[in-house]
Parts: sequence; structure tokens; C-alpha cells
Amino acid sequence: MSKDQALDNLWLARAMWELGAISFGDYTLGGSTANSPVFINPKVLISNPTALRVAAKLMYQEVTLAQSRLRSRVQPYDVVAGVPVGGLLLATAYALESSTPLIYPRVKPEGTGARGIEGRFSSGARALLIDDLVTGGTSISETAQFMAEHGVVVHDAVVLVDRDSGAAGRLKHQGIHLISILKLDVMMNLYRSSGLIDQEQHEHYLAYVRAMRPPAPQHDTSSYVETPLDNDDV
Repeated sequence: MSKDQALDNLWLARAMWELGAISFGDYTLGGSTANSPVFINPKVLISNPTALRVAAKLMYQEVTLAQSRLRSRVQPYDVVAGVPVGGLLLATAYALESSTPLIYPRVKPEGTGARGIEGRFSSGARALLIDDLVTGGTSISETAQFMAEHGVVVHDAVVLVDRDSGAAGRLKHQGIHLISILKLDVMMNLYRSSGLIDQEQHEHYLAYVRAMRPPAPQHDTSSYVETPLDNDDV
């Protein structure tokens, strides 16, 4: 792995393409009102140890950078946790890269294991939550709530791919700061400029983005009456 690879998120976006993480079709996403023409599967990164290592380095780099600012945007954390199941793969890589203890929220009973959190932690521990992909933010929100019920606090989350569908704003209202490594718009622009997708595929994606974007607020002027202004109206 070269130094450039460790610092280049566009290299990672291309590696994901080569691994088959990007598919085009007609896909229903949770919480969406329109089917997406693009499906992202970051889990395939586990098939390429170099790409998985780059992903972990990029996440750790972004978190460290955010913490180093005068007004830190990321709070200190005691453990790292992954959103089941894709986030657990990246959280494991992050834990190894950053030498941070890992815990695993088991939302559903599995075999002889009851619902709970695997790993050692103290009550009130602060966890950095990691996921592989975010659309509306529901999985991160629900996992953070589950962990809070078991004595673990989540203030910050890191996601590898952000579909930029409003998750950051929704999570912010719940007190969770979101860091994104790759934005889907950036990835699609890269694939188009590199000739990996054609113009029709790109335009289909852009049409989907326009359909999903909330309309700009409109001012109701129906009740306006043109009257002379006095000093109180200025």
C-alpha cells in the first residue's frame, strides 16, 4: 500500500468500483419515496485487504483531524462500535488501525447469546459508532439508542459512504455528529469522468437526486395587500 493510497479517498472509490460494490438498476431503499438507480455494497471491501486498510486509515485520519482542531468537532471516545453488520467489519479494521477497544451491539438474540453488547466496557463509556453506508440515518440512530439503553453513550459516528439524503441533519438533531468519508455525488462524478459509467446512467442518478431533494420553501403571497408602510413596518 502506497502513501498516496492511504490518503486518497478517490482511490478508495475506484477500488470499490473494481470490487463490484456499485450496481445500477432499480432498488428500494429504506425510508425512500423513490427507488434508487444506484446500489452500494461496501461490504465487498473485505475481499481486498489493502482497500479495507485504506478505509480504516481514512476514517481514523478524519476523526483525528477533527479532534485536533481548536474547537474539536469530535468528542473523546473510549471504545469503537460497529452498526450490525456492515459497520462491524469496518469497526474491526478501525479498532486495529487506532488500537481502540472494540465492542459489538447485538440487537437481536443469536444462538445462545442474548441481546446486549459484546466486549468489555464501563457504564457511561463513550463509543465512536461506525457504519459502512448511510441513507437516512435510521440504523445509526437506532443502534445509538440501543447502546444508550446498555450504558454506552454515542456522540459521534463515522460512515464510509454517505448517500447524502439528509442523515447528517437528522442525526444532528439527536445529538450525533456524523463524519462521512465518501459522498455518493463525488463517487458518481468520478465514475463518469473516468468513463466507468455512461451519460445516461449519470443523468438517471442526477434525476433521482433531484426527485429526492426537498423543495425550496415557498412564500405565500396570496394574503399580501399593498398598503403604505408606516414607521413600525420598516
